[in-house]
Amino acid sequence: PINVRFRSSKTHPNDIAVIIGNADYTQGKDIPNVAPAYADAEGMKRYVKQALGVADDNIIFLKDATQKDMISTFGSVTNHKGRLFRYLAPGKSRVFVYYAGHGAPGEGDSNYLVPTDAEASLIELNGYPIKTLYKNLSKLPAKSVTVVLEACFSGTSQGGSLIQRSSGITVVPKASAVPSNITVI
Repeated sequence: PINVRFRSSKTHPNDIAVIIGNADYTQGKDIPNVAPAYADAEGMKRYVKQALGVADDNIIFLKDATQKDMISTFGSVTNHKGRLFRYLAPGKSRVFVYYAGHGAPGEGDSNYLVPTDAEASLIELNGYPIKTLYKNLSKLPAKSVTVVLEACFSGTSQGGSLIQRSSGITVVPKASAVPSNITVI
């Protein structure tokens, strides 16, 4: 990351940040790497510490998050009480989530964050659904929830297509509905 200094904020002991930088997809199958994801995640970590005042102990920092990491952090389709939930001070915590890595489209209005152990042709089975992320975050007893997604959900990237041996069509993903108590950038 570039050496940027942010205006300092007082420490907010109840605030929590989850920062994910998925750059190395070699443990998956047929997915190109995302070169800037580590630097972007490190830069965001500096930002949440300096500018937002999130304490080190309240930052969940994941490099190359697998599907297991995402489920254990954000919860599953049937249980929203993952690691993030346990960090919260109900009604007091502001939650900030940052993700840098691949996104992928699914059928209909389904979109997925792409874990580093995913297989491109099976993304609907081994991706982390955006719908699940939003649903689980909306159930948190947090003061506020802000999500920043640095991902493209078209199925293509600068490193190549996430769906190998496919035709040259372009997928225009439909945005997943965002609950009213979450801000998504």
